[in-house]
Amino acid sequence: MPELLSAHVSRYLRNRGDLERHLPPGLLVFLPLPVPELTVEQEEYRLKTVTNAGPPTLGASEAVVFPVVKSRTNAFGRGITVGRTGNNDVVLDDGSVSRFHAWFARDEAQAGFLLTDAGSKNGSFLGGVRLTPRKPVPLEDGARLRFGQVELAFYTPGGFVRMLAARMAP
Repeated sequence: MPELLSAHVSRYLRNRGDLERHLPPGLLVFLPLPVPELTVEQEEYRLKTVTNAGPPTLGASEAVVFPVVKSRTNAFGRGITVGRTGNNDVVLDDGSVSRFHAWFARDEAQAGFLLTDAGSKNGSFLGGVRLTPRKPVPLEDGARLRFGQVELAFYTPGGFVRMLAARMAP
């Protein structure tokens, strides 16, 4: 279940060790971009456009954290699914995200995660490079991912705590 980043910050400030012990093996962090002011002409164009023209609708103004964990109700056996519909493990409610967009799998040999695009219409990207459908790629801590128009960062628990600490530094 996604949570606001501010809830994780509060737990970090109360008890960092407790936060670290209860983090899932992987996390996705959505940080909304500042919305630039639109000119009257741009605003009129945006209103005339039908689909996927505007910025992602996900987490419009707040940072959101998604745990990368398998839900008991999802029968997909290859890994942790990402998609727009509620039957996915990670639900990204945005029109640019396919119903079943991609999946994460544990890379036991490297003790990390692999990401595989499921043949999505708008693609999955790692560091700005579009993934080849159904070809898994390893993820590093802090990797920048994009599913359709939705940009996120992938973190391990340790990397997530380091990111929180950096955000808290003056």
